[in-house]
Amino acid sequence: MTPRLTIVLPLKGRHLFTLRFLWHANETRLPYRFLIADGEVHPELAKLLQDSRHTFPYLDLEYIRYPDDIDFRQYYAKMSDALQRVRTPYVKIADNDDFLAPAGLECCMSFLDENPDYACCSGGIAGFSLHAPRHDSLERVTGRFNKLAPRFSPHDRAVNLNSNSATARVLAGLRNTWNFYAVFRTPVLALLWKEVCEINPTNLQLSERFLAMRTLTLGNVRSDPSVVSYIRQYWTSLQVHWTSSQAAIRKSFVHYLLRSRFTEDLANVLDRISNRLAELDGGDPDEIAEQLREPLEEWVADLVRLDYGAYATLRRYLRTHTPWLVAWLKGRQRLAVVFERREMFKQLRKEGATPAYLVKFRGELSLIEEALTGSKLREFIGRYSPALQTPR
Repeated sequence: MTPRLTIVLPLKGRHLFTLRFLWHANETRLPYRFLIADGEVHPELAKLLQDSRHTFPYLDLEYIRYPDDIDFRQYYAKMSDALQRVRTPYVKIADNDDFLAPAGLECCMSFLDENPDYACCSGGIAGFSLHAPRHDSLERVTGRFNKLAPRFSPHDRAVNLNSNSATARVLAGLRNTWNFYAVFRTPVLALLWKEVCEINPTNLQLSERFLAMRTLTLGNVRSDPSVVSYIRQYWTSLQVHWTSSQAAIRKSFVHYLLRSRFTEDLANVLDRISNRLAELDGGDPDEIAEQLREPLEEWVADLVRLDYGAYATLRRYLRTHTPWLVAWLKGRQRLAVVFERREMFKQLRKEGATPAYLVKFRGELSLIEEALTGSKLREFIGRYSPALQTPR
């Protein structure tokens, strides 16, 4: 059967997670095309992926080497080029430390089939963390579920943005974060990343705001609360800051602000979006840009608060002075996960999930848990772990 969906998997390190993602996709025979855009090539991983028919025989997989993601420009160029290569009608971006939920993805594609005025559709994006013994060589790569959340980000809410006014859609949805992981019509996502390349924002969070706003100028969007289409893992993101020489763990927003063209980039984004909205809805681009500034001001204020509020100050102190405590708090065994699983399915039923879908999703979650706790995945990763954990 010809795939209808391409999963674009951009890589930058975390090689063991890449093995986990592809092993699970192969074991569950996911019927999608996988396009791997590698921006930090490790020769041992490259060998496996170039000979993917041997390692992952049930996957339709294309592996592309790109120059190292040494800065945002290289990353944007990689993403734009990869999306130009997609030939399926639908496309979705995924990270290698997460899992796909195929029943929800199928629902998203079916919705887009029936609603040509929608640019993208997503199910809920759930979150999970793992518990594993400390000093385990595969800590956070394998282990038991230790947290399950129906929404990875507490700010994400199910929404159907279908106003006839593109300006109203953008104002209502410019702060959503699920948009990045939605199922898109391929020409839409290819256009979005082409324009990101042209603007070349020096702040990654601003590029995500542009993607959210620009999508809403191209059509309606929907996040369906009755299904889950993607499952993200907590506390595995690199949150890197690119420099000309190396990637460093994420610092504060102000650190980036002083090393970027944030205000200039924001002006460019607003200019592009407001002019397009004026073309679609009529009106003065300057007045539309001013309307957009208010929610963007709230967004920037929240970014600062996340780094400098009381909770952030406490968190930074603990990370500096008691890193062992932070590690324990993240990895300690939580009995509440049993109740969180029940609550997740209770919420899906409340949002209108069908009994047939709930059976499918329960099976998907069980297969993920079986992979994370079973010996097969550990043995597979252990086979390649020594080579992949050495510098390239």
